[in-house]
Amino acid sequence: MFYKIARAAVTGFYKAMFLMRVFGRENVPAEGGALLCSNHRSYFDPPAVAAACPRRISIMAKEELFHNPIFGRLIRALGAYPIRRGKGDAGAVMATLKLLASGGTTLVFPEGTRVRYAGESKISSGIIRVAIKSRCPIVPAYTNGKYRIFGGLKIYFGRPIYYDEYYDAAPDAETLERLAGELMDAIYCFEGEKAA
Repeated sequence: MFYKIARAAVTGFYKAMFLMRVFGRENVPAEGGALLCSNHRSYFDPPAVAAACPRRISIMAKEELFHNPIFGRLIRALGAYPIRRGKGDAGAVMATLKLLASGGTTLVFPEGTRVRYAGESKISSGIIRVAIKSRCPIVPAYTNGKYRIFGGLKIYFGRPIYYDEYYDAAPDAETLERLAGELMDAIYCFEGEKAA
């Protein structure tokens, strides 16, 4: 109930304040585990994508956000869970795999930090490994980051990417890097989009 109330409040605020519009909601699978992988320009991105997504989502968030006991408790109640950036966080990976196995949807910012434009950072191939291990699709998402009054905020969900050809034969490092690059292209293909 708390999630529904918070989502309704955020949706109403973003639509009124930023004129939020959403494209491609139908690309998010209606059921089963799914990874949403989005670009990340602003602290406003996680609630924006959560409000735009037709399903309830959990969010992988940097560990530092949980250091404040009040804010940490709030975002945990909304489904966020921590990851230690810059390290191999096995706990966060296991939490993600468990969530996906239960049919949940989780939002990940695979560049690992806020990035203004495409090409400023790289996507770790680790997210591809998680998708393959969980046998769940990745849905690329993109926000144009226009968080100013009546800014014309647009959020896009691309077609899900399935990696079923690798479920029984894990790809090598070179292939993982290529797939990560393709995922980045799928996320940033909406940059400069003039959808009506």
